[in-house]
Amino acid sequence: MSQNNAVGQVGYDAPAVLARIGVQLAQNSAGSGSTSGKFVAWTKMVVWGVTFATVTAGTSTYTVAGTATNPATQMSALYVSNTNTTGTAVSLATNTVGPFTIGGTSTAGSNVSVGGTSGGIAGGYQGPYALNTLGGTNTTQAWGTQTFTASNQGPPGAPGIGFGGLPMNEGDSITFVMGTDATAVIIPILQVSIQPVNGNILR
Repeated sequence: MSQNNAVGQVGYDAPAVLARIGVQLAQNSAGSGSTSGKFVAWTKMVVWGVTFATVTAGTSTYTVAGTATNPATQMSALYVSNTNTTGTAVSLATNTVGPFTIGGTSTAGSNVSVGGTSGGIAGGYQGPYALNTLGGTNTTQAWGTQTFTASNQGPPGAPGIGFGGLPMNEGDSITFVMGTDATAVIIPILQVSIQPVNGNILR
């Protein structure tokens, strides 16, 4: 391929836009506050959700939707984005989404329905969890330079709770950080797609 490869923009109905892509991040090392690998957007993208695969079970107990869960652990998503809109420099800011409980019951709060198989034990998985957490008592969600509300007339947030993906620009990144559990080792698997029209791909 030459150094002047053509880059095309993709429409809303292009297969590259309609397809959801699964991106597996590197697992964390056991320990409180440890982090997973990092996903970096290579074009304008939409992140929809995350599934967690358990390598080593956590040993913590959490109360989720009124039910105590064990063995379990928690991870939070860290979204890092450039908040400078002037183009003169890069200013990074971090938004935190979560925590997401991995293990025990099949819900992560009253507003996110979660499937999976034995998510809290080794070899199990849980998810997908929506990264758009609007709904219920959560009426706003900060994401990069934007703050979304549950009353938006389009994604994210409407027409239903937790519906709609969250936008990512080129160079934005997502990683996951462990809570206080000392033993859990988790593989996060992101569900992403390319934004239409202004999402660039090599052709």
